[in-house]
Amino acid sequence: MPLIKLDSVSYTYKGSPTAALDSVSLEVEAGEYVAIVGANGSGKSTLLRLLNGLYSASSGAVTVAGLDAALSTNARAVRSTVSLVFQSPPDQIVATVVEEDVAFGPENLGLPRAQIEARVTEALEAVGLLAERRRPPHFLSAGQQQRLAVAGALAMRSRCVAFDEATAMLDPPARESVLDLMDDLVARGDAVIHATHDMTEAARARRLVALDAGRIIYDGEPEAFFAASCAGGESDLPCIVAPPALRLARVLGIEGAARDRPEELARAALRSGALSVEEGGPASAAEDSLRGAASTESAFELDRVSYSYLRGTANQSSALSGVTLAVPRGSVLALVGRTGSGKSTLLQLLDALAFPSSGRVLSFGADTSAPDAPLRALRMRSPLAVQRPESALFEAYAGDDVAFGPRNLGLSGKELVERVRAAMERVGLGFAEFRDRRTRALSGGEKRLLALAGVMALEPEALLLDEPTAALDPAMKTRILHLIFGFASEGRTVVLATHSMEEAAMADLVGVLVGGRLAALGPPRRIFYDEYDPGWGIGRPFACDFVLALRAAGASFPEKPLTVDALADIIGERVACGVGPGGGR
Repeated sequence: MPLIKLDSVSYTYKGSPTAALDSVSLEVEAGEYVAIVGANGSGKSTLLRLLNGLYSASSGAVTVAGLDAALSTNARAVRSTVSLVFQSPPDQIVATVVEEDVAFGPENLGLPRAQIEARVTEALEAVGLLAERRRPPHFLSAGQQQRLAVAGALAMRSRCVAFDEATAMLDPPARESVLDLMDDLVARGDAVIHATHDMTEAARARRLVALDAGRIIYDGEPEAFFAASCAGGESDLPCIVAPPALRLARVLGIEGAARDRPEELARAALRSGALSVEEGGPASAAEDSLRGAASTESAFELDRVSYSYLRGTANQSSALSGVTLAVPRGSVLALVGRTGSGKSTLLQLLDALAFPSSGRVLSFGADTSAPDAPLRALRMRSPLAVQRPESALFEAYAGDDVAFGPRNLGLSGKELVERVRAAMERVGLGFAEFRDRRTRALSGGEKRLLALAGVMALEPEALLLDEPTAALDPAMKTRILHLIFGFASEGRTVVLATHSMEEAAMADLVGVLVGGRLAALGPPRRIFYDEYDPGWGIGRPFACDFVLALRAAGASFPEKPLTVDALADIIGERVACGVGPGGGR
């Protein structure tokens, strides 16, 4: 008997004209590792909530360990069997102290106190939060809250753990740690179901299930899926993009696996003769330059800025220490660093939502801490889109939410309508189609776009963005990045925090935060090639790791590509020109 069984299951949200899931049949055995992929709104989160009885199917049946998941009398047994790590950690954090939150599930199982304490310690240690066990969860960073949610699921020791985009807010080392935990769970015989937009993560699973508009369109091995659907590196589904290792392997004309690491792929390329080991000149000294619209004048300046939460209390915590930097007008600065390194705090300081404990913050020349600082005007001039910006939507209808900011600027009548229309059209939400749509009925990706339209409707001089593409499918992510960099190309300033080094590589400047201090600041090539320190804990773009692995093996590769596409272009040119064994260039 399968551990989990869905038999012709459909589910429709109240007020929605279409089904979120449509006639889905699926079986999951004990110890299986299943990845669920698909676009935002394809039904992944709905499916996971049906598995542990949070939702009841509109039609069809969900069975967990032989029990009907729809019956309230089975709820405790079902949720003890299937633990769910939510996409949004605040939705499942219930306690006011970290260790008490992790203990919540085991306590509801009626376990002895000593056993609960042992589980809590083990779970917190597994996710790297043992030192934070007595902190209030709302003072953790978003990434730390994500790890707390994982710890709560681990403490349940369920037979199946379902992860809903559980790595989306994590830095690279923390993400790898959670993925390793998934492997460990499977190794000890537990089932893992992982909904993800990251195809490299999906490739780690033994089985892949792809959803499109609430229906299963593929169920089988990941490698076969990528081979069939991404023959040229692109898929018929825009939400599916072949993992970088597979894309490069095809350019090189070699066999490669979707989950290959850069070092493995580099060794395979050299063994095959697709690239040669030969003496070469020094690496290119080519340097990034700020986009044409950037000026020498600063949009933001921080002068020896420090900031502490809960100053003067037992829970005082330093978030930033002695940070000095300047952001040129018209440039894009990417802030990177481990979860809890101070990225979100720095953005709040730039937006004058928080004020430095010491030092000075200048926003367009105005000292934000000055008694006469025009705080409202500064916040309108450089609005902050917080992590999970869709959580900040509050109006009943989409058009009204976008209109809120411009209305507070004094706009009304035709001028207000045109401002809202322009902002919604700019992000791809047609004004006529979406203005009267209920905000809560929008998909996750549409909510992200609506939140972005809301800040763009202010026509600001700068945008402050905190993880703007987290938990979005590749097509939606590309769309939002296009909007952000299009905004910057108009001579406006962007500061964004991201855990994606591929995104950071697109910026003019990269600022690396380590433990609240600015460890490095410079153009992406300098940060990821010349000055990179593994101790930063940020990882590097796949292309950089591949090139450095080639050089370490003795290959001549002076270029410094930052993206897989740029690397593929270089490799394709080399292969076409006969650069391989005996290709002497």
